[in-house]
Amino acid sequence: MQIKTITVTAGRCFNHPHEQYSNLRPEVTITADVGEGEDPAAAAKELQLKAEGLVEDHKQSLLRSIEELYQLTERQAEVRGLMKELGKAQARLKEIRTDHPDLVLTNGEE
Repeated sequence: MQIKTITVTAGRCFNHPHEQYSNLRPEVTITADVGEGEDPAAAAKELQLKAEGLVEDHKQSLLRSIEELYQLTERQAEVRGLMKELGKAQARLKEIRTDHPDLVLTNGEE
């Protein structure tokens, strides 16, 4: 038997780090022609290593992107909450100043 073409597939299935019941599965399939005089078994091993490396790199890239997006979303929610609190505090200060126009703040501000 003479092997002329090699096809390898590599994939990973892993849980989404921030969502329940959500899995990710990056996968790659690589096909290569076996050169004359080339050892098909060695070529298959080399091709499989390349495929595995590509999939692992993609998995790590996905995880980094997901974590960056998660952190950004968390910070955006925090900013919205702080802005709401700030608005309430400013409104309360205005009320106090309206009710007590002669009030002097302890840090030297009027």
